Amino acid sequence: MIITRKWLNKYLDLTNVTNAQIAIAFNSLGFEVEEEIDYSKFSNNKIVLGYIESVEQIPETNLKKTVTKIGANKKVTILSTARNIIANNYVVVALPGATLFNGNILDNRKMLGIVSEGMFCAYNEIAFSNNNLTEAEIVEIVFVTSLSKDLEKELGNPIGEIIGLDDYAFDLDLTLNRSDALAGYQLVKELANYFDLEPIEYKNEFKYSKQTQKFNININKKVEQNINTISYSLVHLNENEFNLTTHDDILLKISKIKSNDNKFEQLANIATFKTGQPFILMDADKVTNDFEITNQIIDDKEILVLKNNKRLVNIIGLKTEKEFAVTNETQRILVLMLNIDQIIMRGQLKKLNISNIDLQRYAKPLNKNLFNQGLLALLNVFSKYKILDFAENIEVLLKGEQPLNVYKTTLSRINQILGMEFTVPQIIDLFKHLDIEVTSKKDEITFDIDENRTDIYGEFDLCEEVARIYGYDNFDEKPLEFTMFNKTNNLERKLKNKVVSYFVGNGFNNIKSYSLTEKTTNKAWNMFDVKGIINVMSPLSIQRESYRTNLSKTMVETIIFNANNGNKNLKLFEVGDIFGLNEFRENHLCFAVSNQIVKDPITKVDIKSSYAYIQSYLIAILNFYKVNLKEVSFINKEPTTSDIHPFINIEVKYKNKTLAYIFKLNPAFEKANKIGETFVCEININAIYDVSEKIHKTNELSKFQKSYRNISMELSREQSYQDIVKSIVDSVKHLVSYEIVDIYADDQMKNEKKYSITFKFEFNSIDKQLTEQEISSQFNIILNRIKDAKVKIR
Repeated sequence: MIITRKWLNKYLDLTNVTNAQIAIAFNSLGFEVEEEIDYSKFSNNKIVLGYIESVEQIPETNLKKTVTKIGANKKVTILSTARNIIANNYVVVALPGATLFNGNILDNRKMLGIVSEGMFCAYNEIAFSNNNLTEAEIVEIVFVTSLSKDLEKELGNPIGEIIGLDDYAFDLDLTLNRSDALAGYQLVKELANYFDLEPIEYKNEFKYSKQTQKFNININKKVEQNINTISYSLVHLNENEFNLTTHDDILLKISKIKSNDNKFEQLANIATFKTGQPFILMDADKVTNDFEITNQIIDDKEILVLKNNKRLVNIIGLKTEKEFAVTNETQRILVLMLNIDQIIMRGQLKKLNISNIDLQRYAKPLNKNLFNQGLLALLNVFSKYKILDFAENIEVLLKGEQPLNVYKTTLSRINQILGMEFTVPQIIDLFKHLDIEVTSKKDEITFDIDENRTDIYGEFDLCEEVARIYGYDNFDEKPLEFTMFNKTNNLERKLKNKVVSYFVGNGFNNIKSYSLTEKTTNKAWNMFDVKGIINVMSPLSIQRESYRTNLSKTMVETIIFNANNGNKNLKLFEVGDIFGLNEFRENHLCFAVSNQIVKDPITKVDIKSSYAYIQSYLIAILNFYKVNLKEVSFINKEPTTSDIHPFINIEVKYKNKTLAYIFKLNPAFEKANKIGETFVCEININAIYDVSEKIHKTNELSKFQKSYRNISMELSREQSYQDIVKSIVDSVKHLVSYEIVDIYADDQMKNEKKYSITFKFEFNSIDKQLTEQEISSQFNIILNRIKDAKVKIR
């Protein structure tokens, strides 16, 4: 999410607040500032506002000769080949000596015996790279428009303040639980609360009129479970001729919201940026009353669409089809507002391979009933451009269930969880500007949560919110207190019990399976290379021929059995022994996830199994046992059986000792057995205990905000990524840890015997909050070392 100081200034008086203070505030509130860009540095007094008075085409050339006014009594001759040069327009003019965005310094140029005393600028010549511009914007010059300024008086003045290029942008990394902050106004509340400022909100000065026309919007049965809310309003225009101001255009570009050729859609983008609510705009006189939301096959992909009398009106997330789009002739706009299951819309985003403001908002769990706030913001934008006549009452065809947003706890419980001594007035004051109403009755505190917050679900979330707003830096630093008992303990047994409790507490089901298994597959799945498989002399059946050498095979069989009986979403674990000749016996732990990790029909949360998820549990167990992770390596190995994925089969070693295997089942095997994507990890508990630290001690924890950086490397099967990673992270400052989050290989990579591996690097400090510059400088060391090692970065 990118937000600018100028935009914030519309709603907060930041007169006495510096950009550095705003960045510190965002970081303190949990919104990591990944980058800060001072756009004013792209402006200088040689890039000014001009006015084209006349245009003359030079015969037999593409050149146009213009007389351009750059001051009350000053005019210059400028030659240009730009295709959209038209007289009587305000433009951006770079005069000789100006430094352009690409670093070039402009000089007078003589062409066909005529001296060109400057140049007209396109967006990519003043501040923006081509990847954020349309094809037209790359080659066309900027026309300057304004609603509030007398541009004639600004001629010859530096362009920065005139068009909003004197702005300062903060690129924020939103945590997964704060998708509500994709609405800019949510960030306004956060800063208002932090700096104790009163936010300025538009007053609702609109009086909605009665409806003049009803619209029917049917939902196809195949998608009805995915549609949360539907509402619409008819907006009547008193004027449909207007130009988007350059100031607003610049703001959208800074926010990386790409332009389209429909100026009404651009106004909708401004409102969506503020509230998070996407809009579908249609010319109401071009459609009939009957609509349908359904799926349609487009380019061999099933896409969610809006239809009117079987005609395609809108691919959800993209702009309205040209036949129904709002134009300069439109008198009435039908504004449709939807909230759709975010998992479905993530799939839509992937299928369309487009990321725009609407798709980004549809694909996040925002307030299901944003339509009132959204429409109000849109009407305010229309009113600002003086095109609004009136709007009709909102018709709500489908309203989302209001989540429980009133929670009660006690002051003593908050203080117990946080280890603080807050008072009730302190708690109330913490939430002064956040639309979270806090009331108390004796020790009991009631929180009425902002309906836009979709991340607060009870006591612990409330305590986390108290700690976040109060500021982690403000908590008292106290040493941990331990009560020592003069009693011997069986550490190995306690650790094992702790692991079992950990899995049960995280929703895994404990299974028990036979120690006897089928001989052929037992040998094929002998991933721990047990020497001397014990075969039963007189087995009861072929399923009970030998003592198992692993727990993974029976884990997979349990998953298949459950899936075939209708239970496809599984989180399972088992603790058991494996056996071999010469009294060989090892205690192992096997755990697996299959298909969906979380599938909640109430909250519509649907999370699939993944390598990163299964690996995170392994790391947790290694931490339980205090295994030195710096000595742990993850090595891609050839699988012992074709049932295992050929590229996602990882041997986990401590120095030269095998601790565990993590693997994914072969997609062909999954398909044949009708199970979802399945990831399995089997751990040698005895081996982990042998290499663990037997004396457990508490390490100092940082109270400062963590920062993460991800990178993907492409390696051959022969390359040891562990050796590469150890060399690239050696002596890197502030690097706390790193871990694998994904392993991937497409068909081409498989043929080339290559794979891609993604790492997450965590940076932090015990002593201070790291700055973006400090983190970037150390991360650049890693990147340069990867390049030196001639490893391809994906």
